[in-house]
Amino acid sequence: PYSPPVEEGSGARPCSPKFFGRDAMVCVCSAAYCDAVEPVVLPGAGGFVTYESSKAGKRLQRSEGDLPAQPEYVLLTLDVSARFQRLKGFGGSLSDAAALNIVALPQPAQEELLRSYFSDSGIEYNLIRVPMGCSDFSTRPYSYDDVPDDFELRHFALAEEDLEMKIPLLRRAIAMAKRPLSIYGSPWTAPAWMKSNGDIRGKGTLKGRAGGKYHRAWANYFVRFLDEYAKHNITFWAVTAQNEPIAALFAHPLFPTVAFTAEQQRDFVVRDLGPVLQRSPHSARLLIMDDQRIHLPGWARAVRPRGCRGMGTAAPVRPSGAELEVAAALCVPAGSASPSLCTSVSPCLCVPA
Repeated sequence: PYSPPVEEGSGARPCSPKFFGRDAMVCVCSAAYCDAVEPVVLPGAGGFVTYESSKAGKRLQRSEGDLPAQPEYVLLTLDVSARFQRLKGFGGSLSDAAALNIVALPQPAQEELLRSYFSDSGIEYNLIRVPMGCSDFSTRPYSYDDVPDDFELRHFALAEEDLEMKIPLLRRAIAMAKRPLSIYGSPWTAPAWMKSNGDIRGKGTLKGRAGGKYHRAWANYFVRFLDEYAKHNITFWAVTAQNEPIAALFAHPLFPTVAFTAEQQRDFVVRDLGPVLQRSPHSARLLIMDDQRIHLPGWARAVRPRGCRGMGTAAPVRPSGAELEVAAALCVPAGSASPSLCTSVSPCLCVPA
């Protein structure tokens, strides 16, 4: 006979709910108490496990039950051989605002909060996005090289936000995670002297054109960022070419950003960023678009080069070194053309839909 689910209590701590009206509720996490979940354990044959969250205050509350020997109503058949898009994982952004709020907590509360995100007693985030410099979640506009016309980046240096907050928090998250964390960097803005509007904030493009000294310096800026974090034993899985490149065209005057069209980003990657990453000692992948889903599939069509070898093949052609890939947001619907990118330093990368 069917056995209804039984709520588990061993090893888990329930949510301590706080309500804000209009169905808004959060789980309170403090130095004294923070909710936790049990490590995921598969049930035995004939059993099932459910995780329930609710407006009433449940958060990933685990229950177990037994399936009937002879189903009376619905038979579900799972074909594990049918595979679709691969899911890289789940995570969040370690912005300046997030870091400021975490380090403002008492040390025990910081530990509880980080455990709730990254440990096996929490939700086990495995992706962390790190802004390369300031973002719209920063308390001030800044870059890593604000010295005008420093094309050789001799004055490049990480900011206090990196050294005093983000890097220490990343190291703590890495230490408590049971599985490797995939960290990727995303730039919001270039230094003011590289931008057409002469300001870190507001709508502006990179000066010049792909292959020119400003684009080349901006590409080298990515590698210097990876270099400096590597000195603190932080390795990046990937970088994105630009945070919300199209949204930058409609940005608020105080929003730090650089605008790109798909064609401009393609040319920057092909002539500058791709070759620079390829020559660097880093294995970070390069993700394109990094913007709203509404820009699909147009962005992928613009980036797709003419005569790309490997289109239509079952497996992508992988260049060595820095791989040019499509960001998670750039998921191509079944039946449409696969996005791809050819460069002068790698033969072709074709990502199947």
